[in-house]
Amino acid sequence: MQNNKEYSVIMFDFGGVIAEEGFVKGMEEIAKKCGLDPKVVVEAATDILYDSGYICGKTAEKEFWSAFKKRFSLDNYSDEELREEVLRRFVIRPWTLDLIRTLRSSDIKVVLLTDQTNWIEEINEETPFYDMFDHVFNSYRLGKCKHDGTIFKEILNILGVDPKDIILVDDRRRNITLAEEYGIKGILYKSKDELLRELFAYLPELESKMA
Repeated sequence: MQNNKEYSVIMFDFGGVIAEEGFVKGMEEIAKKCGLDPKVVVEAATDILYDSGYICGKTAEKEFWSAFKKRFSLDNYSDEELREEVLRRFVIRPWTLDLIRTLRSSDIKVVLLTDQTNWIEEINEETPFYDMFDHVFNSYRLGKCKHDGTIFKEILNILGVDPKDIILVDDRRRNITLAEEYGIKGILYKSKDELLRELFAYLPELESKMA
């Protein structure tokens, strides 16, 4: 891997990168409490999230929970109870905020690109972090998610940056593949150590600043 100091923008996913993957962990906990198969619940909830249009702001949250509760016969749970299991597990990783500060101090723009709903806005109200980013792109507000690869074209137009100057950090291989089709460099998030190692390879000047 060659060192390259030309990268000027780093785009981060939220759940699973900047923060713990609250949606998955929350759904796993709901499954556990209800005696259901966690894998089945996570997969079904994800399908409902996208198929209902909630992830892109095309339907209300209550419609998502209504479909989810119907799928698993969970009418004895309120929407508030279920959403709390999810929201409280989106725990922001302090080291990612340190990384963002270091990137910005190195004159590198930092962008948040996430498939999220209104939940992320509530998290930001509780623990403000939006202001750490130069741009925040949320599928709920864009009306389009990363599953629709054209979102990357739209963002490139907004940023006005050559795609070869951008790195996307995401925990989903599919998103990385779609971004790379537009010339964006992708880093698949697996762990803190692996992410930092890959970033240092592309931006070696960061290593001493993060020590």
